Amino acid sequence: MARRRKKKSRTIAARKRSRRRVKPRKVRKRSKTLGARMTGAYRTVVDTIKGTDRLRNKLEPPATSETE
Repeated sequence: MARRRKKKSRTIAARKRSRRRVKPRKVRKRSKTLGARMTGAYRTVVDTIKGTDRLRNKLEPPATSETE
């Protein structure tokens, strides 16, 4: 008569898969201070002006004006 096999314990990988998954907590967004808003607005204006200048120079490089 054949011997019965010993029941194997679950492997480490199986135990890890069966663990309950924990949902990550939502991070609360903090409101900006007045100084942060002012800085952000200033940076936006400066970046816009610089971007416009770059585009203008790309279309027509400086010192290449039309003179007759």
